[in-house]
Amino acid sequence: MKKYATAISLAALGVAVSVCLAKPALAAVPPDDPHSIVTIQLENDALSIPSTDELYTSGERLGYVGPTGWVPGFIANFGHGLFGEGTQRLEIDLQQQIFTPSNTQAYNPNPQDRPYAGQLSTRLSLIQDTTETRSILGLAVGIVGPAALGQSVQNGFHEVIGQTPNKGWHYQLHNEPTLDLYGGRIWREDVADFGPIGVQVLPQITGQVGNTEIYAQTGGIVRFGQGLDSDFGPAVMQPQLSGMDAYTPTRPFVWYVFGGALGRFVAHDMLIQGNDFRSSRGTGLTHLQGDLEFGAAVIYRGVRISAVETFETPEFHHSAPAFQYGSVALSVRF
Repeated sequence: MKKYATAISLAALGVAVSVCLAKPALAAVPPDDPHSIVTIQLENDALSIPSTDELYTSGERLGYVGPTGWVPGFIANFGHGLFGEGTQRLEIDLQQQIFTPSNTQAYNPNPQDRPYAGQLSTRLSLIQDTTETRSILGLAVGIVGPAALGQSVQNGFHEVIGQTPNKGWHYQLHNEPTLDLYGGRIWREDVADFGPIGVQVLPQITGQVGNTEIYAQTGGIVRFGQGLDSDFGPAVMQPQLSGMDAYTPTRPFVWYVFGGALGRFVAHDMLIQGNDFRSSRGTGLTHLQGDLEFGAAVIYRGVRISAVETFETPEFHHSAPAFQYGSVALSVRF
């Protein structure tokens, strides 16, 4: 059954990648942007109500986006060959994500729950923009297991705040390298204006292949506010809908609120099913998944602040009916 699910997902991913890599209809190329952008992001179930400290319990990310045009020639040529015309930027991220079972006080966690896991990775993304589309192609290299420092970060923080440490980390995934290739496209369409307030839809299609996850997904957000042509939506840690960190303010004060949904078919997820090359704890994957996102963002004097609340359907068998977590990000242009 697993091999058939993988084949179906790879076929779906092939369709997604074909759409993502198809050159968009001729659209205007935005002006160059000489600024760099640094982003700090935190995702945590403690940012939601109620706070649960389980499942996807924490994510931290530090990102850097270079100015337009600061792209090595061979990458630039490859991007233009795939996507056609557009301004190009490179984004580099260092991120950590931490996952735990539902009962974090059991020394021997339920083997049908998701396993303890941490992943530490570096992501290099090419971002190519027209005025109507954003195309993304990237490579992530990382590691899961004790070397990802999930136990040290989580229980170290619990010790600082006087909270009981999680007790089942000795059952976490083993050390194993990860390599993933991902791509996607976001479309930006104006649909209405109510005086100074604009309304946009941002459909998106993305996919990934690699030994961490194999998935194909589609979805989008609807947003209203002012200065909507400044970005392609807020950044969140993938696979959720992400507009990435690149933005160029088109007015002194930009703001918007939004809501969105996505559907995802996942053929493989090491962080749920267990190590790829060694025997480890793991559980059955739910192949069809969905998310809802709600949030807001503002850009003022080159600083973007965003807050997103994500509601997830079950990712694995025997999990809770739904799960939620919050995400906040601070980006600064210089």
